[in-house]
Amino acid sequence: MGLVEGLIRKWKGYVEIELRGYSPERFLNLCSAKGIELWGIQCAPEGRYCCFVSVRDFFRLKPVLCKSGVRLSVLSRRGLPFFLRRNRRRKWYALGIGAFFVFLYGMSLFIWDIQIQGNYRYTRDTLMGFLESMEVKAGSRKAQVDCGALEEEIRAAFPEITWVSAGISGTRLFIRVKENEVLSQIPEKDDRPGNIVAARDGVITSMVVRQGTARTVLGETVAEGQILIEGRVPIVGDDGAEIRAYLVPADGDVRARTVHTYEKEIPLFYEERTATGRERRGIYLKAGPWSLTILPPAAGHGEWDYFMEEKQLTLFTDFCLPVYLGNIRGREMVSYEKNYGERELRELARALNGQAVKNLEEKGVHILENNDRIETCPGGWRISGRLVTEESIARREAVAEKGLME
Repeated sequence: MGLVEGLIRKWKGYVEIELRGYSPERFLNLCSAKGIELWGIQCAPEGRYCCFVSVRDFFRLKPVLCKSGVRLSVLSRRGLPFFLRRNRRRKWYALGIGAFFVFLYGMSLFIWDIQIQGNYRYTRDTLMGFLESMEVKAGSRKAQVDCGALEEEIRAAFPEITWVSAGISGTRLFIRVKENEVLSQIPEKDDRPGNIVAARDGVITSMVVRQGTARTVLGETVAEGQILIEGRVPIVGDDGAEIRAYLVPADGDVRARTVHTYEKEIPLFYEERTATGRERRGIYLKAGPWSLTILPPAAGHGEWDYFMEEKQLTLFTDFCLPVYLGNIRGREMVSYEKNYGERELRELARALNGQAVKNLEEKGVHILENNDRIETCPGGWRISGRLVTEESIARREAVAEKGLME
């Protein structure tokens, strides 16, 4: 029996019957001759047969029963007509089913979840804030969301986004973006006359002058702000005297051996928090603007840390509802003061040193020496470090033409 045929039979209703008598086979042949459809025929003990017949054909069996001498018993009644008859007095039951489907239809008219994919430069909060300014958010009517116009607005508001696709599936709005992987704008070259000066103190280790006049040499110690490459090129005569000079934007690479330091003071004691082993568990329910938290009361006066896992209720893959369920887990914590031991101090020093190294390496700085130390101070402990590095110290500084000519 096919799926469609089975649904039709359940819609119209059918009966399961049992046949007993002298010649059930004759009964089956007469039903076939009269066009009465029987299905699911099975042999039972003591020469009995069980089968199914539609409600319409059931009332046509009486003459066939009389002619064949077969007795009939009804075993069960199935299908929608019998279901409605059995529950005809359960009005609230029927009303609840109808209200459920009305609720589903009403929820299907709105957007209850927004998914954004492909964003790296722009965070989800940034894009969600823009969507809210466009009055597109959870609870917006789907009929009011123009996906084509939304795509154009996103491209116009975020220049780094080169491709946008917006679509609605079920009650979920999908926004897929692709960001530009190269710079959207080429930095403009500064052609104004200027010098290359030292960005920090150091000892020159290498220098390449592409344009301008070098004002320092390898191995020389320079101070922050000192001119390294001057944007003034003199023209001298045969006698070595300067005839005139012209101004250029100084250009070149200058690397130097530099020193970076850091220091942090910490108290003798710190607050340690540990779990006592006592826990509390509860549930959280949120539906639209309403929320309900069920959590047993806490005994005592201890501190509690809570963790919650929230999940949006979905009926199908993309049919989301504005209902959120969450599990709440709480742990009782106690706090006490603890003095820093050698291990804790070394861990703090290692963390501070690692962060300092990471910050420098992200800027392309090459670290030559790395030293740190832990010592006592009046307030507790002092952690300090000294990193000897090699880095570019060239910094462009545009100046007035008068200043270059002096």
